[in-house]
Amino acid sequence: MKPVIGILTRYDVNQKGRCLNYVFDSTRTAILKMGGNPLLLCPMQNMEYYDTKYEDYVLPTEEEKNLATYWLDMCDGLFIPGGSKISPYDYFILEEALKRGLPVLGVCLGMQLLSNYHKEEFILKEVENKQLHNTVWIRDDEAKPVHKVLINRNSKLYEIIGKEEIAVNSFHSKEALKNDNFNTIAFSEDGVIEGIELKDYPFCMGVQWHPELMLDTDINSVKIFEYFMKEALKHKNRREVVYE
Repeated sequence: MKPVIGILTRYDVNQKGRCLNYVFDSTRTAILKMGGNPLLLCPMQNMEYYDTKYEDYVLPTEEEKNLATYWLDMCDGLFIPGGSKISPYDYFILEEALKRGLPVLGVCLGMQLLSNYHKEEFILKEVENKQLHNTVWIRDDEAKPVHKVLINRNSKLYEIIGKEEIAVNSFHSKEALKNDNFNTIAFSEDGVIEGIELKDYPFCMGVQWHPELMLDTDINSVKIFEYFMKEALKHKNRREVVYE
C-alpha cells in the first residue's frame, strides 16, 4: 500500500465572493505521481476561514480536535502547500503531526508557517526584490526557474540534492524570518531565506519555492519528493508494525 499524505487545505474566495477551502490540482497530482495517496485535511469548524481575521478565529473544541486527529492518524506524512492565509487550525495540525513523528514538507506559505512555529507572534516580511522573486503569479511561468538558491552543505537538503546551487521557480510576496527552532539551510541571491529544517527531527523541511510544479522538468524537485515519500513509507511501515 502507498503512504497516505495529508494535505492541509488553503483558504480563498471565488469570483462570486463565496469562501472556499481548496487544494491545487498540481499538489494532488504531485503526491499521486510520486507514489502517495493524498488525503485532504479540511478544518472542522463551521466558519468562513478566508474572511475571518486571525485574531478572530475560534480555537478548535476538543470534539473538533478529536475529529481532526482521527484523520491525521491515517497519515504517513504531511504536506503544507502554498496559499495566502494561515489559521490556528494549521498550527494545530502541524503540532499533532510532529507529535506523531510524521515527515513534513512545506512549500512557500507552508515554509512560512513552519518559520513561525513556536513563535509568540506571527511575523513575515515583505519581499524587497519583487522582480527576482516573481511576486506576481503567472500560470504560464509557474514551473519556470527564475533565480538561484544557495544550499548549506551541512543540511538534509544538500544530502538530498547533492548541490550547493540550484535554480528554482518562485512567486511570493512575503519572506520568512529566522526561527531558532530551525536550521536555515538555503538562501536566494539577495539573502532571502529559501529553506529551513526543524532541528533534532528526522524530516521536517520547508522550501520557499514550488518543487511540486517542477516534477516533469527538474530532477532536484523529484529528489525532494522522493525523499519525502521514502520517509513517509518508513512511517507507514512502523505504524503497521504497531497495529499488527
